Amino acid sequence: MEKQNQLISNDNIRSEHYSRVYESARFTDWNRFHLCLDSLEEVVLSCFSENKPLMKLVGSSATRTMRRGEEDLDFAVAFQNPMSNEEFLSRIRETGLNITDVNQNQKYGYIKISGAHREMDFVLVPMRNPNGHTQTYEQDAFYHPDFINKYKQATHSRNVILMKEFFEQIGVYKEVKGIGCELMTLYFQEFDMMLDHMARNNSLRINFSPNNLIYSSDPLIIDYPFLGGRSFTEKVKREMYKHIQESAKMVLEDFENLKIKEK
Repeated sequence: MEKQNQLISNDNIRSEHYSRVYESARFTDWNRFHLCLDSLEEVVLSCFSENKPLMKLVGSSATRTMRRGEEDLDFAVAFQNPMSNEEFLSRIRETGLNITDVNQNQKYGYIKISGAHREMDFVLVPMRNPNGHTQTYEQDAFYHPDFINKYKQATHSRNVILMKEFFEQIGVYKEVKGIGCELMTLYFQEFDMMLDHMARNNSLRINFSPNNLIYSSDPLIIDYPFLGGRSFTEKVKREMYKHIQESAKMVLEDFENLKIKEK
């Protein structure tokens, strides 16, 4: 009985530490977020009066898994009538928005416009002819929040943010990505279950698609129905996965290896 009580006590201490990590990392100023959201939508929509697009919020702000200091508004801007990347960029420049970067993806043909507005960062990605079909790479993101929000549980935000903090702190978040953390949370539901699997297994395949095609030998493959035979985590190679494994073991052995974010 004493041993059982000790285990329960240790679990409670561990859970309390995770709660402190979560509370220190999560974004909370949603009032400021919505003020910025409304203002940005008004500015962008005003320059497309004859071809009004759907501005759909995607990413962590749409699934409520945004972290403090990492807040931004990611928009898929979907047009029913086709618009070239060049014209879209030209019109956005005319609004006077503070554009900080323009990235033209040569492989998939989409353009990503980054900027800042009312003390928050934003990303705009124009899409052509969505109509419920994934036609280009950038359109995958159009369906991310719908899929996540459909299947997530009440503890989703907490566990996603713990995973984001873990991968950020060990230096591989850019390779695992936010959507990777979202899908791992749908799959494992609990942060420690993810750590335990990583620590015990030399690979992980998560696939929510009815198709089970083997298209990669990478150690970490995460995809879902709208990705089209590509892994979100294709940049995670064998050595990086080993680093994730060792880091997962360290947190399982001592939960304080997952640091609380400083204010």
